[in-house]
Amino acid sequence: MIPWRLTFSGVRDYPPTLLDLSGFDSHILITGPNGAGKSTISFCMGAVLYSSKVDAEGLRSRNLQANETWRAKISFLLKNDGLMKIDAPAFIEFTLYMVQEPGQPVKKEFSISKGDHIDQWEETVSYTSGDRYYNFTAYKKDLQQKYKIDPDLFYLIWYQQEVNQFAVMHPEERFRIFSEMHGIDKVQRDWEESMEKLKETEETLRSSEMNVKRMKQELSMKRVALDRYVDNQKRLREGGGLYLGSLLRLERHFYREKDRLLDIMQQLEVEMEEMREEQALKLSQKESTAESMEAINEEIKSREEWMEETRKNIDHVETELRTILERMAELDKELRDITERKSKITRSEEEVKAALQKLWIEKEETNKAYVHVKTALEEKKQDWRRTVEQIAELKEKVMSAERQEAMHQERLREYKSSHMVQARMDALDKTIDENKEIKRSMSLELRQLKDEQVLLEEGRDLSTRQAESMKWFRSRQVKAYPLRELIEMTETAKLQDEQLFQAIKYTVFFNGVDVNPPNDLYHVPLMKLVPDRSVTELPDLHIRVREGLTEEEIPHAIKALWWVEQCFKGERISIQNGILIDSLGMRGPQEKERFILSAKALSVRKQEVHRMIEQLSQKLSWLEEQIVADTKTLQELNSIVHQVRESEAFMTKQYERTALRKKWKEEQNNEATLEQEIERLETEIGVYTRLQYKHGVLEEQLHEEEQFYKELGKLKDKYEERNELDKQADAKREQKKKESDKNLMLEQEIELLDSKLKQTERKIRKMSDDLESIDASLRSRKKQKENCEHEKELAEGELVQIIKEVTDMKELMPDVYSMVLAENPQERKGSFQQWQNDRERGKVIWNQARMEDGIDPAAPANYETANTEYERLDNEFKRTSILLEQDKERAEQLRDKMETMINMRVLEIQQRFKTYLGHFQFEGDINWESYEDHKKRVHFKLYIKVRKEGHRGSMEDVSIKARGGKVGKGVSGGEESLSSLLFALALLQNIQTAPGFIVLDEFDSALDENRKSKVFDLYVHELGRKMIVLTPKSHEQSYMNRFSKAFVVHHDPIETRSKVIGIAKVEGV
Repeated sequence: MIPWRLTFSGVRDYPPTLLDLSGFDSHILITGPNGAGKSTISFCMGAVLYSSKVDAEGLRSRNLQANETWRAKISFLLKNDGLMKIDAPAFIEFTLYMVQEPGQPVKKEFSISKGDHIDQWEETVSYTSGDRYYNFTAYKKDLQQKYKIDPDLFYLIWYQQEVNQFAVMHPEERFRIFSEMHGIDKVQRDWEESMEKLKETEETLRSSEMNVKRMKQELSMKRVALDRYVDNQKRLREGGGLYLGSLLRLERHFYREKDRLLDIMQQLEVEMEEMREEQALKLSQKESTAESMEAINEEIKSREEWMEETRKNIDHVETELRTILERMAELDKELRDITERKSKITRSEEEVKAALQKLWIEKEETNKAYVHVKTALEEKKQDWRRTVEQIAELKEKVMSAERQEAMHQERLREYKSSHMVQARMDALDKTIDENKEIKRSMSLELRQLKDEQVLLEEGRDLSTRQAESMKWFRSRQVKAYPLRELIEMTETAKLQDEQLFQAIKYTVFFNGVDVNPPNDLYHVPLMKLVPDRSVTELPDLHIRVREGLTEEEIPHAIKALWWVEQCFKGERISIQNGILIDSLGMRGPQEKERFILSAKALSVRKQEVHRMIEQLSQKLSWLEEQIVADTKTLQELNSIVHQVRESEAFMTKQYERTALRKKWKEEQNNEATLEQEIERLETEIGVYTRLQYKHGVLEEQLHEEEQFYKELGKLKDKYEERNELDKQADAKREQKKKESDKNLMLEQEIELLDSKLKQTERKIRKMSDDLESIDASLRSRKKQKENCEHEKELAEGELVQIIKEVTDMKELMPDVYSMVLAENPQERKGSFQQWQNDRERGKVIWNQARMEDGIDPAAPANYETANTEYERLDNEFKRTSILLEQDKERAEQLRDKMETMINMRVLEIQQRFKTYLGHFQFEGDINWESYEDHKKRVHFKLYIKVRKEGHRGSMEDVSIKARGGKVGKGVSGGEESLSSLLFALALLQNIQTAPGFIVLDEFDSALDENRKSKVFDLYVHELGRKMIVLTPKSHEQSYMNRFSKAFVVHHDPIETRSKVIGIAKVEGV
């Protein structure tokens, strides 16, 4: 579709105007001063093609009065030709009619006319806002899908300042336009919708989970209520059955008990009548026997009074006789003692007195000698105790010294000397340090092997320097790939074929332009590789793109394979026999020889690494044990060396221990001397003590003999008193004998009366016992009768109560009553107490169950309803969980698809953008990022970074400016415009459609003449479209020659009219 003609009328200050745009390759220039109305022409093109960027009401002429009707018409004729030729006639004209009555909104009508000849239309279709089928939406849809000339969708018209918009706009807005142009916005919307759906599903899942938990809790409560209800019903039936059964058995029991008690009461009445008759007879017999017993009692009483008087006389005589006999015994004893003592005395009274005087003098002398010896003994004992204490102290010191000497001698015998211990410690310390160093190096080697094993398990095999490079790139968030992760050997390759790549197979490729490599491996920037063809396999070299790569990694792998191919072509560099040769020299293998590009080599390397890890682990274990053992020995020796030095110092003090033993012997000899002296003094003390004892015995004998001679003159009066008392005693004995005979006779009489009285008493007691027995029997029978009557009343009362309770239970629980009757409880055996217990227990169980609070009769139905609801919510929760997993998977797939598409499109644009910038001695980069804000909304940004070739420092986005209205930061206006134009060109190149024209309004306003021409030529060469350029600038002839037609827009401010003047290019002028 090629623009061929543009006509418009009623537009701003323009009269009816026609612009001839014909020509397949004819580029059109529309120029004129600022404010003349050039942009109005681009607005007319946009308005007739229904661009959302053009406000059609803005085309109204300002010369019209408010009460005038505005009528305008815009027609845009295109020729059906070029790369996007459609199935339609040769010419198609798009027309816009606009009418605005005073005070009314603008009425618009679009039409499309088609025909093989201009203005001879074969078909015309009109579109109005009120039409059901041909409305503005249908018009827009036909422009996009049928005619492929939507100015917004295909970016056909770049309005004023739009051409520079990419440099100044926010990176987020830049990404939006980029995504719309490449269809990424649809995938992005799908992903965002999937994320929203995922959030909704997560919220639904949370809500469902809460509902399930809530319902589970409620179900648990319902279950508790159901269990309580079931238990209550069970207790009602069991308690009621037990209660009714025991009531029926008790009813039968009380009927029988009532009859039994009536029989017992009748029998008791007969027995009581017989006992009353026997009681009357026994009472008359008892009264007569009691009268005879009274007479016997009177006679016994008189005899007892007479005998009591006789006893008193005997007692008086015995007392007097006892007094006389006692005095006589005293006198006999005194007289007998004096006689015996007289026979034992050998000294006369004068000899006794002389002996006492001599004894007193000897005692005085003995006591003085005893005190002197006693004092000497105490002093010697004190000296001995001090000597013993000193000997014990010296002995302890000597013994301790001997023990220490034996210990230190044993220690020196074992360790020889402290010098030898220290030498051994130094040797162990050195051995430990050497083993630790070996362990450190082996641990490092083992760690490296384990890291390599992890990489091999993941299908990766990195050398040490490759791992260093990968870590370095990760720290800078730069994606990097070892060569073996992008390419591999084919199945037909042999292990020896890999030797061709010894000089380059450890190369690292990174997704960047320029870095400072961390080591001397090859580091190849993927962004600088622009393959001249797509290659996935090199059969001659037996290598290909690795299988299983992601869409993002495949382009990198193709570039890496193409790079390897260049190394073997021999242009600037070449590889011959595994040696890389370039203009500066030659290079051999990058690392030690290993096979890393084939699956076979990877398997062999895995086994080798596994074997090496096992060997190193065993060696490390042995080293660890050796280090621990040596360290333990070193610690022991370290604690021993001080003790050995102490032993050596101890052995140098032998003279002190010899002097100590000598002093100990001297004190032992002194102790023996003191013990002999003490023994001698104790012997003397014994002699004086025995002498003092003899003096005491002699003194006691002499005093007794002196006392005897004093008592000897009192014996004459006592002999006379003894004879008188003997006569009195004989008289009293005779008087006592007479009274005793009299008393004996009275006792015999009383015994006979007592025997008779006892017989009478026994007879009366027997009668009383019989009466009491009869009375007790009567009382017992009466009590039994009363008890029977009471029991009968109780039984009748119980029977009435039981019948009432049975009736109540029959009314309250008829089904339980019928069940109990069917079981025939009356025939069951058991005791009355058991039945009573069963009655009380059953009644308690039944009443507790009947009166229990909180029992819901609707519990079974409520539980069933709650269980059904819980199962429904649980199933809904499970379905939501499955749906959430599906949504997560779909969101992840959409995100991967979106990121892959973005990466591919950015990479394509980036290559073109860099190439275009290279024509102007600039370096550039295009990248993107995404992030989440605090509201969890995902934002995407697209960055355009430019700098002059050779400039250092990091590149910044072209939209960055100084804050606060300041200047001095960011790129210049020309660089800004250039980067925006070249980015727009890269975008247009990447669009899959190829329209036949493009309109650029003031795209060269910030470019100098040289860059303007280069940009124009670049657009023409890259796009291959008809160019319609609007510009206010004057231009050099060389630039003007690039256009086939030119139009000059002129505005007359006096008449407020604008007009267009066409200028045609004449060949050869």
